[in-house]
Amino acid sequence: AARPVPFMTRMANPIRVLLIAEACNPTWTSVPLVGYNLARALAGRSDLRISVVTHVRNRAGINTSDLQRLAEVIYIDNEFVARPVYQLARLIRGGDQLGWTIDTAMAWPSYVAFEHLLRAKLGRRLERGEFDLIHRVTPLSPTAVSPLAGKTNIPMIAGPLNGGLRWPKEFPELIRREREWLVPLRNAYRLLPYHRSTYRHLAAVITASRATAAEIPRDFHGLRFHLPENGVDPARFPISDRWPEPAGRFRFVTAGRLVPYKGLSLTLEAIRRSPALQRCELAVIGDGPDRPAHERFVLEHGLGECVKFLGQRPQAELAAEMRRSQVFVFPSLREFGGGVILEAMACALPCLIVDYGGPGELVSESTGVKLPMRPREDLIGLLRTAMERMAADPDGCRRMGEAAAAEVRRDHTWDAKAAKVAGIYRKVLRSDRADRRSESPPASTRAGHFA
Repeated sequence: AARPVPFMTRMANPIRVLLIAEACNPTWTSVPLVGYNLARALAGRSDLRISVVTHVRNRAGINTSDLQRLAEVIYIDNEFVARPVYQLARLIRGGDQLGWTIDTAMAWPSYVAFEHLLRAKLGRRLERGEFDLIHRVTPLSPTAVSPLAGKTNIPMIAGPLNGGLRWPKEFPELIRREREWLVPLRNAYRLLPYHRSTYRHLAAVITASRATAAEIPRDFHGLRFHLPENGVDPARFPISDRWPEPAGRFRFVTAGRLVPYKGLSLTLEAIRRSPALQRCELAVIGDGPDRPAHERFVLEHGLGECVKFLGQRPQAELAAEMRRSQVFVFPSLREFGGGVILEAMACALPCLIVDYGGPGELVSESTGVKLPMRPREDLIGLLRTAMERMAADPDGCRRMGEAAAAEVRRDHTWDAKAAKVAGIYRKVLRSDRADRRSESPPASTRAGHFA
């Protein structure tokens, strides 16, 4: 990895970027960690000069990192809106594990307030031309509006955006079990203030998936790029060179929140039906509201010798557990991204996934096994067969796992992603300069010149 360059030690003419990452925290997971990792990787480049704008709630986490040495960090405090909105959303959702569509919808007033406060704080710097580009990294949702986009002449980019994946028709019960009551009204976000103006004024969008690319309005005329939003930090999650050989039983591993759409019930049912798989082991890493039901299933069917619930683990322990395993099994039924898949690939594990959403775009035939989306009974049968075949084919697992690790090393480290984003910055700036030239009057008719 390239050595990070301190904020005040840059090449002569770096691109000056105002990086908006409302969620940006190295001590959290999911979107805040994505925001932090990309901001940190971009800030470490000598050809960029990054100023990060983030929420004040992230200050304590950022203070544990070196981001402030690499970039200017500006904090925005909109807690007078964000706190009551968060509490109301949590009440409606019945906690913070389910009902994510409700959470996204309720975030609208908080984020609009965030950008209004940002403009109030940085308006003069924006008008003075202190930044060449504005890049909003988080929120990741393509439904998140940007009041700032229509109020600045500085070219603005949003992304990588991810979202918009439909609930699979093969599992209609998921909407109820995940408390996604707003799904029938999902497209109402297009009627919200700032939605149309956001995409009318953005210079470019970066989408992380095909589903998200399809969500971008047809009348958006800016540049379009594709880049998965997740990545791997080799300093925190070292990339393996070799597939981990079985030390005893062939070991499958899965990781993630234990909620209905993650599909752990499919894996457990496949094991229950297969004597061959009961001679293997499954390590379950993670926690969530479905854990008690899963543990009861394992107890009732006598699977305690082969299925182990390890609970939530810090990232270092997650990596260690993966390196004791041979296959990452992850039949998630509606996954936007799949950062945990890249972590498994970094550990040289072949991945067994359902080819729907993000996982199907991260895993290829050379790095894992992709199952077609099917109704529950059919999918359990496909999952059982695939797990049995992988457990019986260590040479095939080795080939796929080592190819997976090589792909992560080449394409999916945060430094690799930052290099691609820096390339996007250059393309956007070239396009913006060309547009400005085409819109300018001939030299003889500009102010100060006479025909």
